[in-house]
Amino acid sequence: MTRTVTGLAVAVLLAAGACTPSQSAQAKPSPPVTHTFAGGCAGTVLTDAEPPVWAQGGWNVVKGAPWSVPWALGSGGNAVAFVFARQLVAGSSPSVDGTSNKVLWVAKGTASSFVVEGSPAGGTQVAVTVNGGPSIVDVPSPGCWKFSLSWGQSPATSTISLDVLPAGSKPPA
Repeated sequence: MTRTVTGLAVAVLLAAGACTPSQSAQAKPSPPVTHTFAGGCAGTVLTDAEPPVWAQGGWNVVKGAPWSVPWALGSGGNAVAFVFARQLVAGSSPSVDGTSNKVLWVAKGTASSFVVEGSPAGGTQVAVTVNGGPSIVDVPSPGCWKFSLSWGQSPATSTISLDVLPAGSKPPA
C-alpha cells in the first residue's frame, strides 16, 4: 500500500507541475511570417518585418501581420526608408503602372529636418537631393543607388542602397 500511495503522490506532483503558470508564461506566440523583397542592393535588404519602434510613428498596423510597406534599415541602424512602390524606377514619376517613386525617409531622433543625397554606386557626385520625410525620389539612371542621410549639428549619417529599375519598367506588385 505504501508503494501505491507513493506512486499516487508522485503522479499528483508531476501532474500539478505540468500545469504551472510559469510554463504557460514561457509559451510565446509564433512570430509573423516576414518576407524580403527585390529593391535593396549593396547589403541593404527590403523587408515587411516590423521596423524599429522609433520608426513606427503614424502607422496603423495590425500587430503580428507583415508590415504594409516594405522598408530598409540604414547603416548604423538609425535610419529607415519605406519604399511605397516596392522598387524605384529610373526617370520621372509616375511609372508605367501609375506608381511614383515615393519613399518615406525616417531618421532616428529627428523630425523631417534632414537631407537625403543620392548617387549611383561607385559615383562620387550627388545626382539627387531630397528632403527627409516623404518624398518622390526620381533618379536619372538604373542600377544600385546609394542614399546618404545626414541630420543634426554633428551631423549624424546613415546610408541606404536601393536598386533602381530601368525607365519604363513596372515595379513588382
